[in-house]
Amino acid sequence: MLMVVLLATTAFAACGDDDNGAGGGTPVSKLTVRPVELSFTADGGEQTIKAQAPVQATATCSADWCQVTVGSLAGDLKISPVTVTVVPNTTTYQRTAIITISAGSESATVKVTQEEGTAVTPSGSISKDAKAIAKEMYPGWNLGNTLEASGNGLSAETAWQPTQTTQAVLDAVKAAGFKSVRIPCSWDIHSVNGTIDAAWMARVKQVVDYCVADGLYVVLNDHWDGGWIEELGFSKSNSSYQAVNEEHIAAKAARLKDLWTQIATAFKDYDEHLLFAGLNEPFQNYNLFNGRHEELTPILIRYNQAFVEAVRATGGNNSQRTLVVQGPSTDITSTCNYMDLGMMPEPAGRLMLEVHYYNPGQFCGTFDASGNNAFYYWGTGNHSTDHNATYGEENDMNNLFRMLRDKFTSMGYPVIIGEYAALQRTISGDQDKHNASVKAYYQCVNQYATNNGVVAFAWDTNDVANLLNEGGSSTIIDRSKGTIVGTNAMEGVKAGIAAGQWPN
Repeated sequence: MLMVVLLATTAFAACGDDDNGAGGGTPVSKLTVRPVELSFTADGGEQTIKAQAPVQATATCSADWCQVTVGSLAGDLKISPVTVTVVPNTTTYQRTAIITISAGSESATVKVTQEEGTAVTPSGSISKDAKAIAKEMYPGWNLGNTLEASGNGLSAETAWQPTQTTQAVLDAVKAAGFKSVRIPCSWDIHSVNGTIDAAWMARVKQVVDYCVADGLYVVLNDHWDGGWIEELGFSKSNSSYQAVNEEHIAAKAARLKDLWTQIATAFKDYDEHLLFAGLNEPFQNYNLFNGRHEELTPILIRYNQAFVEAVRATGGNNSQRTLVVQGPSTDITSTCNYMDLGMMPEPAGRLMLEVHYYNPGQFCGTFDASGNNAFYYWGTGNHSTDHNATYGEENDMNNLFRMLRDKFTSMGYPVIIGEYAALQRTISGDQDKHNASVKAYYQCVNQYATNNGVVAFAWDTNDVANLLNEGGSSTIIDRSKGTIVGTNAMEGVKAGIAAGQWPN
């Protein structure tokens, strides 16, 4: 085996001495690349790979921080130079990428490694309170199915959708007209012995930095995260409801404080463009918690308080940062019925309240028991002889948003609708009427929210293919191309913002 390796190495060296291919070389019959590994300092830079093949080579890289450019096939030795450009590493972990070089039916890979850098974090003072910030945040957009996805390590980011988040993705979000980005994020599942993985923390910071670089506001939360507190903070089992006791609640609150102490410490120098949201949808599971919203709200209040206390204790900008707490099940009716101002963990000024809105469920995305598409139209202008939504149209929506204004926003606590969506899909009925329904829905959500001092965040899953399927998708932006694909939803957002008027 050693003799074979030596002979192969010698043969390659002999045919590669003349990089310009000035005659006399052995005929090239297959793809060979050298070197097969590249190493860069944190400052980045440029290096060259030589790809030798009988036809022109092409190359791609798995990471956006590593760019490849392929030169023309040159000389008798048939070498295509591949220039590799690596940008400075502003994360605090060593990162790797794989370059794939192809020529004809053959391919080879080159591993690229860059040493860890010193993170560059935005800093600055916080001068605006929650009301002033909310006025600058609408419309909002969700980086959905991404950093909250189940999975181990950095690969979790693409477990539920195919595109790694880059600066270009956030540039497209800004270009579309969105002013803020909600980043659903998991933390507990990325922890070892209670400590959040450093590489995961660095990656989340990198994504936040992409947003901040574009002047976007960011809402960073602790999302589903395996249900460790969303469900198991309110029931000892997630298969059947089992009431929690004081010991259980105290342990969950302590863990929530621990996580948010780590997160808040890592981000404490960020300015007012970054907001933290403690949870996502507490006790949202219908089968476990339906009918229990009122009795579970006092437990939620304790978790909200623990979150706020943890962040404030880290000091720095976190002592003034705007924080977001959740209403019971993030349901508008339950929040207005069972939560009052005395349950807020701080006086008005640095707090917002979060609810979600997927009403009516029959229009926003349901199927009948047989799995067939149970489509509905939405909006008084889109009614047909059948398939009309039976509740939750314009008047119902506007009345719910007014309830939020009367109880919270008018009292100094801005409200965000952290998620809303309606599925764009192909139906067996009147497709034009369905398209108009989607546009009308997004328009009304944004118009009525704006009129009542509420910031609405569209849920976007980057599921482009299903836009044309019966199942449907809430995708607005194709992240791989930076283009608008959910045109009916996007037109609705823009129309709603244009028609709405933020209250004084």
